[in-house]
Amino acid sequence: MELNSLLILLEAAEYLERRDREAEHGYASVLPFDSDYSRKKTKAVTMARKSQNNRSSHNELEKHRRAKLRLYLEQLKQLVPLGPDSTRHTTLSLLKRAKMHIKKLEEQDRKALNIKEQLQREHRYLKRRLEQLSVQGMERIRTDSMGSTISTDSEQEVDIEGMEFTPGEMDSIGSASDAEDHYSLQSGSSDGGYTHSRRLNARLS
Repeated sequence: MELNSLLILLEAAEYLERRDREAEHGYASVLPFDSDYSRKKTKAVTMARKSQNNRSSHNELEKHRRAKLRLYLEQLKQLVPLGPDSTRHTTLSLLKRAKMHIKKLEEQDRKALNIKEQLQREHRYLKRRLEQLSVQGMERIRTDSMGSTISTDSEQEVDIEGMEFTPGEMDSIGSASDAEDHYSLQSGSSDGGYTHSRRLNARLS
């Protein structure tokens, strides 16, 4: 870069000398056109502009990234318990506390998952047990109903011929039967006598 500057200065000095000499002779000359120099200058300007644009883009991206990082840190402070000295925590200490808090939450999730699986197993067992008890209860009700029906039919279909009586009961039954027969005979005799007397009275008259 310094060599190019020296070359440019030398060319400028030579140009000034030629211009002075030509001015003495009454005409002026222009600076000779150097195509290589022009290309280099154009390229340098283009690279400078490109570098400036890249630098500007990089600065914008960096600014946006830092703004997002500050926002995330503020949100992290709201999620992580920091204690009373939360304003004195650095970014590093905040990240360490966040890491510890994440591990604690993961452990709680594992415990909760184990409890959930255990409760699901107990629920399935109790559901099966309830179904078994329901089936047993229905069978018991059906059995009791059939037993009561059979006992009722047995009570209604008692066979008198199969009954056994004691001698006293047989005498009582026989006495009652004789009394009924005697009463029937007396009634018949009385009715017959009354009829015969009516017939005699009718003849005499």
